[in-house]
Amino acid sequence: MISWFAKNPVAANILMFTIIIAGLLSAATQIPVETFPIRESDKVTVSTTFRGATPSTVEDGITLRIEEAIADLEGIEEIQSNSSEGTSTVVAEVIESYDGREILDDIKVRVDALNTLPEDAENPIVSINVRNSPVIFVAVQGRDVDPKTLRETAARFREGLLTKDEITDISLQGVPDYQMN
Repeated sequence: MISWFAKNPVAANILMFTIIIAGLLSAATQIPVETFPIRESDKVTVSTTFRGATPSTVEDGITLRIEEAIADLEGIEEIQSNSSEGTSTVVAEVIESYDGREILDDIKVRVDALNTLPEDAENPIVSINVRNSPVIFVAVQGRDVDPKTLRETAARFREGLLTKDEITDISLQGVPDYQMN
């Protein structure tokens, strides 16, 4: 192929100009670019707490019943579950071509309709996993400054950054909670 282009320089130039024009057109259409895109996971989780129950009691009383309730839903590829002491977790993997939010709603309807769960069990929490990867970390520190002032400074800094349209989320980490005496 290289030898053919060496013998036909006009074809090589046409190919080069085509690639340049395609690149300019794609840049002109302003393709959205994200460093770490937020990707909605394809898994819906149903978590239920049953304090003081053994893993086998949790499995028989909660996990199996939730699995049976959602097993025949269209759009679920696989169901995985975990029953441990006092906690049941059922994860439904959504088929890629289906909308995760619709499956979430369907699962929530089915789980809310269950009336055979143990009375002492808390209401199941149905959620969809959303991954949000951090892009940058900013540290606020000061010499001889009390934690309350640092927290207030970081909060003001956060609020100022959130006024920009390009920034969608900022979380404060490592800051002590307010305490009352």
